[in-house]
Amino acid sequence: MPQSTQSTNLKIGYALRDYLQKEGYDRQALSKDLIAGFTVGIMAIPISMALATGIGISPIYGLYTAIVAGFFTALFGGSRYSVAGPTSSFVILLIPAAEAYGLFGVVFVSFIGGLLLLLIAYFRFGRWIEYIPQPITLGFTTGIATLIILLQMKDFFGLPLDQLPSNFWERLLIMAQNLTDVHWQTATIGFGTAIFMIVWAQMKWRFPGHLPGLILASILTYYWNQQGAQILTVGDLFGEIPHVLPNFKGDWLTENLLIMSYPELWEMLKILLPMAFVLALLGAMESLFSAVVLDNESGNRHSPNSELFGQGLGNIFSSLFGGFGSTGGIARSITNLKAGAVSPIASMFHSVVVLFAIFFLADLLVHLPMPAMSALLILVAWKMSNFSRALGLMKNIDSDTWVYLSCFAMILLFDVVTAVIAGMVLASILFVKEIAEMTKVQDIHLSKRYHSELLPEDWGMYRIQGPLFFAAAERIFDELAGDLTDKKGIILQMDSVTILDSGGLAALRRFASLANQHNKAIYLSELQFQPLKTLARYGLDNFEDNFKLFSNLDEAEITAQEQENLDSHDTTQINARTENTGR
Repeated sequence: MPQSTQSTNLKIGYALRDYLQKEGYDRQALSKDLIAGFTVGIMAIPISMALATGIGISPIYGLYTAIVAGFFTALFGGSRYSVAGPTSSFVILLIPAAEAYGLFGVVFVSFIGGLLLLLIAYFRFGRWIEYIPQPITLGFTTGIATLIILLQMKDFFGLPLDQLPSNFWERLLIMAQNLTDVHWQTATIGFGTAIFMIVWAQMKWRFPGHLPGLILASILTYYWNQQGAQILTVGDLFGEIPHVLPNFKGDWLTENLLIMSYPELWEMLKILLPMAFVLALLGAMESLFSAVVLDNESGNRHSPNSELFGQGLGNIFSSLFGGFGSTGGIARSITNLKAGAVSPIASMFHSVVVLFAIFFLADLLVHLPMPAMSALLILVAWKMSNFSRALGLMKNIDSDTWVYLSCFAMILLFDVVTAVIAGMVLASILFVKEIAEMTKVQDIHLSKRYHSELLPEDWGMYRIQGPLFFAAAERIFDELAGDLTDKKGIILQMDSVTILDSGGLAALRRFASLANQHNKAIYLSELQFQPLKTLARYGLDNFEDNFKLFSNLDEAEITAQEQENLDSHDTTQINARTENTGR
């Protein structure tokens, strides 16, 4: 399939269908997918639970998300190796929804976010996500990672705080003020789990260290709790994990919406809809970035719109069956590829592994210590953060640095929604500024490449390079207007002008009108298709007679010479009449 078509098409279940059509499926492929799925499934169980507890909801909903979103995204998506599930980038986004509306708020935001992802895929906007500048992505990831890490202080150190304010800075201040009340056994479990997982990762073993690290932490916690240490566990905060399959919650969502009055519903939508928009945007960015990384590792190519369609369905089904927002996680997906996966069936089997964990491991999962879960969440956030890339960006202070710092600061000072809006606006303004500065005007009157003996000496000839759009055109024509006074006319070589927008057209009209007031001619030469189409739409008859277009520079110069001869002839006649009248 041609690359351009693959980047813009939308084919439901592209990844699975593409593999089956090209490779077929046999016992060997099944064996590889089963091993990879089991490996990722074991890895996903504690991470999914930790991310759910980070939001403030029961860990069972994190498991539901891994099961439902992981299965349906793989079935309908566009990347062979991507594994969908809960992600750390959604934790900070969904905390306010959980605090304001509980589980209903989390599910509602996830459902609307899924619908928005479907729309992005339907209108083939998947390729557009690649145009989001890297500084914005870095600002999101490092800012969100910083928030996640700081918010784990309570459970990581065992601080005796029951109620915390929703405002991040107030919460952080209270936790910092209570650091003297650190529960040393809890902190030991947290630090020990983190160090164990870091050392395990350095050994580069294929099996992830999350599960053995949590098992050891649980054993030590059980021992200390028997001696009265009172280290909090998942069961202490969230109760038992039910042995229940993900069940349909569409009627529950509808009932909660129907019991709201119109003012309540409107107030809820004002709070949750911006979160859903950001969830869709962040989900699209992270899933496609993950797919690109997987492509580079595997040599295959994903379909962006098909992947976003699968992610959208995954979010919708996840929220309808008790889960929350999901996207393709880099850590899970890379583990899946390294473990030998060959098709999306590996991700589907990972969901089955998590499902079995609910039935056979639920009674054990409640004994996972909260400081160990916090340590896991901190490490996941750190891997997601890309702090090293951010530090590289900070070495040279330029516009990208300011975009990154603004996004990072906005997330810390306000919230993710505000950071997304501010970052996109600032990046757009700086991008427009940089593009506008690329548009130049060059005096080519004496250039050997363009100069012709046909051009009169009192005519100017200039070449405009770059797009003539609203941010650049006014400056360019102001420069030209300064040279208009001592010229009889100006020829503009337009072969390098790729774009002429409405702002550029308005500036050109004002320049032509100014030239007409001073009886100066304006000739445009070698216009490209888009600028020519813009002028045609406006109507060339709306310009004055001094404004003309030419297909090439020679024709413009010849016409300028003819105009010069005509003016000289008229001047000679006028002088002759004046002399005769004087006699």
